[in-house]
Amino acid sequence: MSSKGKPPGKRKPTPKAKPAPKHDPTTRPRRAGAAAGGSRPQPQQRRRLSATERARRQRRQRLRATASILAAVLVVAVAVGLVVQRKQADAQALRTLGVQTFPNLGQRHLQSGQSFTGYNSTPPTSGPHDPAPAPCGVSSQSIPNTVQVHDLEHGVVTVQYRPTLDPTQIATLQQLGRSYPSHVIVAPYPGLPEPVAATAWTKLLALGHADVGKLRRFIGLFRQHGPEAGVSCPNNG
Repeated sequence: MSSKGKPPGKRKPTPKAKPAPKHDPTTRPRRAGAAAGGSRPQPQQRRRLSATERARRQRRQRLRATASILAAVLVVAVAVGLVVQRKQADAQALRTLGVQTFPNLGQRHLQSGQSFTGYNSTPPTSGPHDPAPAPCGVSSQSIPNTVQVHDLEHGVVTVQYRPTLDPTQIATLQQLGRSYPSHVIVAPYPGLPEPVAATAWTKLLALGHADVGKLRRFIGLFRQHGPEAGVSCPNNG
């Protein structure tokens, strides 16, 4: 058959152009200068310091260390100075008040009911004592020596007076005792050498009358400063 008699063949469809890819905002752009294989650029090596720079850095480090040491020394010096100043002020206060200091006779506990008469002051300020202290506050009864010394060990200040003292002064001392919530005892003391006496551990202040100003200063110096300070002793009266 001739070519004219052949049926016309089908044409191949023309391929459509592919649409441009849409931009994905979550896709991170490739870093400029990155290698084709995706490898990251190598970090640059640290520059070596010259001898002058090393010496300058060491000098700065020494200066900082010296400054830190000087600051620490200054803090210690200030703390020591405050302690010395306080001790000097306390010593001056003791001289002004006329406080007597007695040798420490120890803190030995006696057996219950056992007596001791070797105290070095009246009233006593240290030494062997009863195993149980007296309650703090105002007492109408005298307190045995061996008992009150145990209170002094706990940082209690005792204010005692002759039973024959003027009632008005006795009332003043009792009011003084009630003004403190703890660690102060006010009580009579038969045979007291002076009309009024205040005692703390190894300390005694003897007075000719109920001088509240001096008593408050004494209490402020020695209240809760005994060898076993911190043991509770609330006022019971």
